[in-house]
Amino acid sequence: MKILTRKTQGLSLLELLIALAIFSIFITPVLTGLYSSSVQSVLNSKDKTLASYIAQNHLAELQLEEQWPSTGTKQGELEFANQSWRWQQKVVDTTDENLRRVIVTIEYGKDGAFTMTGFVGKKESK
Repeated sequence: MKILTRKTQGLSLLELLIALAIFSIFITPVLTGLYSSSVQSVLNSKDKTLASYIAQNHLAELQLEEQWPSTGTKQGELEFANQSWRWQQKVVDTTDENLRRVIVTIEYGKDGAFTMTGFVGKKESK
């Protein structure tokens, strides 16, 4: 009959519990960081989507207005989805005299900004 030595028996239950405790202490900050970054990513994605809606709405309003937008820069604030948003509109001439380029920038959060470029055509006089 062969007698098993301690080295061939494997880990004891106490050694296994200590190893799991050490592993959990080191893995907890890693998992917390992954969770925080994924939550932040979802929130940034939501803000960017809402900013794109605001920019699209702003361009659509300019295209529907009777008066052609004048060149230059305008800015303002608006309330959308229970949040305050800052917008800036820059209108510049193009090589086509009946078309102007509009660059709309929507600022969100501390450092977030979404920019969209569109074009507004001159209305034909009736």
